Amino acid sequence: MMKKLLCLVLVLALFSGCSGVWMNATYSALLDRTAALSSETATQAEAGKMAPDEMKAALRSQANVWLQFRNARDGVAK
Repeated sequence: MMKKLLCLVLVLALFSGCSGVWMNATYSALLDRTAALSSETATQAEAGKMAPDEMKAALRSQANVWLQFRNARDGVAK
C-alpha cells in the first residue's frame, strides 16, 4: 500500500512540473515584442503596405530572434 501511494505521489509531482515554458524577463519581453512585430508585419504585408525589401528585412529580423531563442534553449553562447 505504501509503495502505491509513493508511486502516485511521484507521478503527480512529475505532472505538476509540466506547467508551460519558463523564461527570464529578457526573453519574455523579446517574445512579446517579436509576437507584436510579427502580427503587425503580417497585417501590413496582407494589406499591400510593405515593399518587398521591407518584408524581407522584417522576416530576417524575426528569424534572428527565433535563432536567439533556439540558442538559449540549446546553451549556445551569443
